[in-house]
Amino acid sequence: FFTHKTAYEIASCLVGSEMCIRDSSEAVRNHWPICTADISKAFLQGVTYEQLAKMTGEPVREVNFYLPASNIPLLRTLPGFEDFDPANEVLHCDKPGTGLVDAPRAFSMQLRGVTEDKCRMKSSQVDGELCMRHNLGRLIALLAKHVDDLKLTGTADAMKHILSELQKVFGELKVEWFVFTNCGVRHMQDKATKEITLDQIEYARNLRCIAHAQLSSGKPEDLCCPELHQLYMPLPGAVAYLSHTRVDIVVFVCAGQRFSHKPQVQHARRLNKLLTWIQRNPKKLVYKSFSPARKESQPAPDTHLRVVSDAAYKKETEDGYSIRGALYCRAEGCSAKAFTGQRTPIHIVDWACKSQRHVTRSTFSAELLAAGDAVDQGILVSHMLHEVPVSYTHLRAHETRGNLVCRLVG
Repeated sequence: FFTHKTAYEIASCLVGSEMCIRDSSEAVRNHWPICTADISKAFLQGVTYEQLAKMTGEPVREVNFYLPASNIPLLRTLPGFEDFDPANEVLHCDKPGTGLVDAPRAFSMQLRGVTEDKCRMKSSQVDGELCMRHNLGRLIALLAKHVDDLKLTGTADAMKHILSELQKVFGELKVEWFVFTNCGVRHMQDKATKEITLDQIEYARNLRCIAHAQLSSGKPEDLCCPELHQLYMPLPGAVAYLSHTRVDIVVFVCAGQRFSHKPQVQHARRLNKLLTWIQRNPKKLVYKSFSPARKESQPAPDTHLRVVSDAAYKKETEDGYSIRGALYCRAEGCSAKAFTGQRTPIHIVDWACKSQRHVTRSTFSAELLAAGDAVDQGILVSHMLHEVPVSYTHLRAHETRGNLVCRLVG
């Protein structure tokens, strides 16, 4: 029905939204606080070119630059640069800085060294930007990295230690607790119940519909003129970013993005209509506690992963596109009763909406192929929810024996 190889090939499907969702789900499940930390001047705090060469085996890169003539007198006020001669000398970069293509990579390597060596965290084997810390096989902290924007949750002691180690290397961090915006997603956590809501209402409110004369005068099947095309190009991506929290629009985003290179007037009109509807109907993702009465000293409840798959056999007449989708929900319990109708809060941890990868000639084949793709990605999600510092070989063995912490049902 599915293969491990296929599942691992679609690992690229797991992007920033899943990190954002998983640590929110774990924080609520374990009654942990959440916070965000921003590293100032991050691209100036990466590894040096010499360190980069040792770590990668690549040649040491030589980077030099000139200063504008008006800045030379200011440079000469610095110790050691009093006799700087711009006609015969240049400034040499010991490490990548802001504006250089090496800067994000160098900073990422520096940050990974700190999280692994100092903070005792391990990167997820599904997504390297999600770091975990365990104590005696029990998860005690999660850290999601997006360049220099970090989101952290865990036990009080573990979070304190991780933040202190980061500050020793990168200086004072800008830390916000309970209510903050991280990567464009607003997080709000109840301090008592630790329940979390995620939304992008403010982000959506700041988007603007396309305004152009061709939208009112042109025929639906007319190609957008160059001016309208330029106005259209950035908006599908901006609206697509809302899919971090707006699962209800993903199907429309998936359909609209296929026309970005050659949009028609009707596509621009539909995009405007979708954005208007989003702004008029703000929504949030809510993560409620599985066991509100549980004390912090008690273990977190067991959970399982529900996979709901669907597909459309009806396809576009000319291009032959048909769509598939899946929803991955985390719910409490591992018993058969928990799988079959027990009413309990669920946490949406992932979703997918894409074109069918195979040719389908019936509703049955469309649904079956979509279910297979949903299970493939569900394996990765269940591995991420189970993951401890072990290899994929161990994870595969756990899966084969049915011993995953978060069992997969569909």
